[in-house]
Amino acid sequence: MRKMIVALVAVNAFLLLAILFIHGRGTDSVSLTEDGIATLHILPELPGSKYSASKAEGASSCFTIGPYYSEKAAQLVAGNIRNAGLAVTIRSMNTRETLNYLVYIANLPSYEAARKVMVDLEKQNAGQHEIIKEGPYKNTITFGFFKNLERAKRKTEYIRYLGYDARFNGQKVTRKVFWVDYDEPMGAAIPALSWSQSIDPASHAQIIPRNCDQQVWYGSRAFADSAYTN
Repeated sequence: MRKMIVALVAVNAFLLLAILFIHGRGTDSVSLTEDGIATLHILPELPGSKYSASKAEGASSCFTIGPYYSEKAAQLVAGNIRNAGLAVTIRSMNTRETLNYLVYIANLPSYEAARKVMVDLEKQNAGQHEIIKEGPYKNTITFGFFKNLERAKRKTEYIRYLGYDARFNGQKVTRKVFWVDYDEPMGAAIPALSWSQSIDPASHAQIIPRNCDQQVWYGSRAFADSAYTN
């Protein structure tokens, strides 16, 4: 039995050598392509992370995330985006924001008239209030500042219900805010909002699509100051 097995192996080896000799080529020269079909080429990976790999196709979307009241927070968010291999820019803007709301009864004819109104308000439990004795708002009765707009409106309506022409006015301040612009290759879907929430939860940042024609610098910062009002 052993001699038969050895003989079969020898015959198979002889037949294989004969086939290779007759066709005049070995396995090293076997063609890996078919006629009329282009050869596939593996492209080198782009520098950066997995998020930048699809940018070779040229399709991308552009976004802005913010606002941030802290430049440091904006820098940290931009750093995460930059480390993902994407283009990123920081912009600063001056914005007018409502700090609080003042409820008041505007300039009464005299201090005596204002005092008479105060006595009536005290009888009706209108809450804390005082008279401004000098300045451009002289003889105005104020009911304090309210951070919540709805509370300011309710207080104003209550004073009007008591028969007086109450008003409320927002007190505005100028603040600098920061926005982070970035260019995201199609399909990358970086978790920019998650990064933002972990870095600065109080910012309540949002992602806004922007025009990709706007210039973005790789690995750098740019500041464009402008102003707008709420």
